[in-house]
Amino acid sequence: MTGTFACDPGDDKLMWVWAVLVGDTWKSHGKDVAGCLQHLPGCFGRAPRNIQEKINSGYKAWEFTLYLYRLALGLLYEILPEDYWHHFCKLVRGVHLISQHSITHDELQIATHCLLEFIDEYEVLYYQSRVERLHFVHQSIHALSHYGNEVVAKGPLICASQWTMERTIGNLVEEIRQHSTPYANLGQCAVRCAQLNALKALIPSIDPDTNKSPLTRWSKDVGGGYALQKAQERTRHNATAIKSLTICQYLETYHPSSSDFKFVTCDGIFRCKCRPNARRSRNVKLHLNGKTQFAVVFYFFEIQDHPDSSNLVPLALVSLYSPPDHSLLRKSIMAIKSVVAMIPHKINEEEQFFMFEQPGMDVAKMEGYLVDNEDDEDTELAQ
Repeated sequence: MTGTFACDPGDDKLMWVWAVLVGDTWKSHGKDVAGCLQHLPGCFGRAPRNIQEKINSGYKAWEFTLYLYRLALGLLYEILPEDYWHHFCKLVRGVHLISQHSITHDELQIATHCLLEFIDEYEVLYYQSRVERLHFVHQSIHALSHYGNEVVAKGPLICASQWTMERTIGNLVEEIRQHSTPYANLGQCAVRCAQLNALKALIPSIDPDTNKSPLTRWSKDVGGGYALQKAQERTRHNATAIKSLTICQYLETYHPSSSDFKFVTCDGIFRCKCRPNARRSRNVKLHLNGKTQFAVVFYFFEIQDHPDSSNLVPLALVSLYSPPDHSLLRKSIMAIKSVVAMIPHKINEEEQFFMFEQPGMDVAKMEGYLVDNEDDEDTELAQ
């Protein structure tokens, strides 16, 4: 593997206690990263591939983002020494807060504090004031100390990120049709794009997307920024006794006149389409009894609230996750506000889950409804 940094003759690799991703551990870690694929919703974009095999073979910037600031925190637990893992948590939390589309003064203080602590502890844990390790301190480490001031001066950094420019460059390159004079052709494409955008801004009615619904065809708006998508099974399927009982109890409490009792008591309800080995998009964050909890959605369905009414009430059957491991939560100091991915991971031979949200999620919400890619397991609900 390339992409490593040199060990000075005056240093000793045996003293690098943090160098744990080597040999079989590195191979196993790469497989763990690739194994997370089916647990990442399609709206996350490209999922990280096996980093051990692909790190120097076109590993995309977005793959590094998902890996470094989302997956690695869970996958490196009990692999990195505890002090180094806790130190890494400060970087993740600081970047998580500083990358928001909007940030409060208190959050900015917390982010700045985490990043400054990360810099100071980096020199203690890695550099250790040794001249032969001076090359450990890259410019990117020092740059973290300026993030807080840059947010005060320019606003949230996500608004000035390189992602927008890279996307624009990619779009313009796709439009090149004259390869003999590519730069002149590219310039004309950029001019026409700017002129078209200016016309749309002056006369919005000429833009065909102005009055276009954010919903996809045949989808149904169910309120709260959610929509049921078209895909559904055509016939009813048997449900387990406990699921049927749960639905019956809900109907008795909230919709006692519903005509769907006859289907539920016969262990039959509509279920969503599922495909094996598809990417999963059914882990949700919800507020229940005044508390924030997390659940996995079994399926979405609709019931008729009254025999004489054509109104269909959208519902979801979910199973709650157990409460978080408070000791681990305190160690990780992660201020997660929403859950969109649940990754299974063994800790002390016990199957547990770690959760994270999509980087830049608040920016993505500006697009309207988020519809997962076609290879997702669940396409019934889009946000």
